[in-house]
Amino acid sequence: MCFIREKGGINMDIAKETKLISNYIIGLRKYFHRYPELSMQEYNTSKKIKEELDRIGIRYEEGVKTEVVASIGKGEGRTIALRADMDALSIEENTGVRYSSENKGVMHACGHDAHMASLIGAAMILKKYEENLLGKIILIFQPSEENSLGAKLISEQGYLDDVDEIFGLHVFGDIECGKISIEEGPRMAASNKFRIKVTGKAGHAGKPHQCVDATLVSAAIVMNLQSIVSREIDPVDSAVVTVGHIKSGDTHNIISGEAIIEGTVRSFKVSTAKHIQQSIKRVAYSTAIAYGATATVEYDISNHPAVINDSEAVKTALEGAKKIFKEEDIISVPRMMLGEDFSIYQKSIPGVFAFVGASNEDIGIDYPNHNDKFNIDEKAILISTELYVAYALEALKKEVRRHVFRH
Repeated sequence: MCFIREKGGINMDIAKETKLISNYIIGLRKYFHRYPELSMQEYNTSKKIKEELDRIGIRYEEGVKTEVVASIGKGEGRTIALRADMDALSIEENTGVRYSSENKGVMHACGHDAHMASLIGAAMILKKYEENLLGKIILIFQPSEENSLGAKLISEQGYLDDVDEIFGLHVFGDIECGKISIEEGPRMAASNKFRIKVTGKAGHAGKPHQCVDATLVSAAIVMNLQSIVSREIDPVDSAVVTVGHIKSGDTHNIISGEAIIEGTVRSFKVSTAKHIQQSIKRVAYSTAIAYGATATVEYDISNHPAVINDSEAVKTALEGAKKIFKEEDIISVPRMMLGEDFSIYQKSIPGVFAFVGASNEDIGIDYPNHNDKFNIDEKAILISTELYVAYALEALKKEVRRHVFRH
């Protein structure tokens, strides 16, 4: 059931409308999956989205980068936004599917291909009923989520200045397909990045006494970093310190004189993040000195804050979801330590970010996001389309309450 402005009311069967275009939007997802592009390099992706919007008859703005921002509706009443991210990851795909990535070393291993296809599907349905819709719907195809630059770009360009509420979603490989989660409060963590440079003294592998081994120092630093969360953070708090990249040395018979350690910090509290920042510096400096080396630390604070769902926006999303999903399929999922720059929008606009299950063990789809074998049950694409539409129709019913977007 949907909200359409017409005397007596018109009912929209969202599931039926989605089914009518299901093969098309599943095909779109496969296209995006086959041709993934990295953050701020989504040129072909952006072009394809514009072609689809042209075909549907939806107007859009030419972006300053690779973003695509479109709109549906006459602008009377509320303005709400629907967001999908566009970028892929630096991963060599290992799924073996027929539509595997043709761009070597690049893969849609996080489901952004499904998000784009789903939002285009929602756009097709909403455009069909445009004449009867109250309000305006902004479609945000956002680049560069993986390095947290895209939401900042969208906000700084003023695309969302008049938006009353915003909705986003994400498919997850560790949630069963058919299940969704729409919950208020903290949902995903703030994300910071650190880079440690270790400087030792290079030399011959057979004469270690003449050297200061940067590899050994780095190993000690990595191990010592593990004690920060386990021994310095309150057990009832949540935090993660992960080292994701180490580079040291160039060949087998030379002791490395320099090493790079890169990692990420995830947390929900600003105070926790600050404590961890100081601890990383302390551990890096003191460990390096203990081994006769030196260390410098670069720390990028708050690439984005935590995703915190607005309670009223959650009510809106749930009201829409309950009209198309069974109660047992709307589940509670613990908050995640994964990062999402959708939170940048939520700093100034009431917003809700939903989780969509995409795993199906029966058909071998059970790998987590960012894995080289990550894939999704295609039903998740259709479910996401339904969620976008259901939220939009519910959100347009609400009273107009303008929010000033602060860049």
